[in-house]
Amino acid sequence: MRRLLPVLWVVLAALAGCGGDDPPTRTVRVGAGEPVRVSGSEYTFDPGRIIVAGGPARLRVTLDNQGDLAHNIKVLDGDAEIGGLSSFPAGEERTTTVAVEPGRYRLVCTVADHEELGMEGELEVRP
Repeated sequence: MRRLLPVLWVVLAALAGCGGDDPPTRTVRVGAGEPVRVSGSEYTFDPGRIIVAGGPARLRVTLDNQGDLAHNIKVLDGDAEIGGLSSFPAGEERTTTVAVEPGRYRLVCTVADHEELGMEGELEVRP
């Protein structure tokens, strides 16, 4: 039994390192008025978190669709859409401007089930 204990610890440590398969979320920090570039692909936004300092702000967001499918980006305050882009084909990019007050917002792709598959992010606007 004593010989099995070290082996058991190694196996448990290895399994602990096999957590979820969610990729790490990159955070970008910008000042109010600075543009933000977001890459979209199946099924992720990069960066996945945007922090804007000096809000309220008019945030200029460019979505570069690097995926194989159509995507969009919507900015949600709770369940209310406050801005974003309509769906557009792979290989294209589009830009929009959204007025945001200090607070937290969700970024989502509303095409089919893309949000449920993980195509979401966070926008935080700080005063």
